[in-house]
Amino acid sequence: MLIKRIILFSILCSLASLTWSAATLKNIRMAVEDKQVRLVLDLDTNINTRVFSLDNPNRLVIDLENTKLLNSYRHTLSTNKFIDKIRLGGESNKNLRVVVDLTRKAEFKYFIIPGSRTQNTRMVLDIDFNQSFSRPPVNKLSTVPLRDIKIVIDPGHGGKDPGAIGPNGTWESLVVLAVSRQLANQINKTSDMRAFLTRSDDSFVALRDRMEIAREQKADLFVSIHADALDNNKRVKGASIYILSNKGANDEASKRLAKRENENLGDISLSNKNESLASVLMDLSQGLSIETSKEVGESILKELARVGTVRKKKVQQGSFLVLKSPDVPSLLIETTYISNPNEEKKLKDKKFQIKLAKAILQGIRNYFLVNPPEGTKLANNLKNGASILDYTVQRGDTLSEIAETYNVKITLLRSYNNISGSTIKVGQALRIPLYR
Repeated sequence: MLIKRIILFSILCSLASLTWSAATLKNIRMAVEDKQVRLVLDLDTNINTRVFSLDNPNRLVIDLENTKLLNSYRHTLSTNKFIDKIRLGGESNKNLRVVVDLTRKAEFKYFIIPGSRTQNTRMVLDIDFNQSFSRPPVNKLSTVPLRDIKIVIDPGHGGKDPGAIGPNGTWESLVVLAVSRQLANQINKTSDMRAFLTRSDDSFVALRDRMEIAREQKADLFVSIHADALDNNKRVKGASIYILSNKGANDEASKRLAKRENENLGDISLSNKNESLASVLMDLSQGLSIETSKEVGESILKELARVGTVRKKKVQQGSFLVLKSPDVPSLLIETTYISNPNEEKKLKDKKFQIKLAKAILQGIRNYFLVNPPEGTKLANNLKNGASILDYTVQRGDTLSEIAETYNVKITLLRSYNNISGSTIKVGQALRIPLYR
């Protein structure tokens, strides 16, 4: 199970830290929005750390064990109405201390995102200045209703824009709508996630309107579903995932695809918007959204590789208008190539559509199991150590699908519910052991 792998990884990281050479703090980044500040510390390897607050004056102290400062690091963070200054120094010969001087008292939380061969380790510190400290803090869980994780699914093209057309006349807009409906159905079968479609029929929706739907829903994730085409090569197949790049597409294929997807028949361009406002939004929010998008994309790619061909094994980047929401993590999934006759046939097959939808959902869930949004049912279950989830069987459910959706072995699901076979009934109450 996923949580066992996470626990094992954490144990191995802890043991490995006993023999690691000194880590290096490479950079500190800051984003400010409303009354919240996010600091991201980029490190070249995993570390042990502790964070605590001090009063008179108000400050947060970050101790990074066995860590040194990059020789070329230069402090470039500007102060603001919340952060007076940031100081760095050595607590001892082996540790690095970062002191964040606050203008007033605040609450904080932090987490570590382990690095990989292509990504730095990141320590993320969220500082919240919304709280009032004139009275004892209120238990939010007792007063604020827990919410579902919101996923906005965007079937590409539609209406007067059919998208790519397969060799046998299949419209991209119709097959991606079918896949998107299957994905929404799979998501809505869970007890802690909800899906919203930008279009539920063969209608035209402008690119900017699609991303605005995600923002209006306050979505935790925006997923745009497509089926690519290469007219000069009908043998190409396989899935790819794209996220936004602030620096433009990272290869010629991405540039070509972005150009095609952005030609949305008279859609509104972002280029005529207030450049100053757009720049501020991108600087403060979009950088973190892109990081999240990349991590979700990597998780989905792993699951898509289990059910079919993956053409691009790494998440690609491009200048896609539909992904330019500054505050909603967004990605575009090219399920496969509709220009390939065999893939065109598969895209029209309901079983293949369901297989794609399940893989995408599992990738999304795997990410949120590690990074549950605050205030959601999933975050509450994991935070409180809940080990059992109550689930009501819905029409179309199978025991194997439920086990796959919640990442639990089907044998364990049977034993918890005294089920000898695989027969379940609509309305039946099940007890699902969570991610141990």
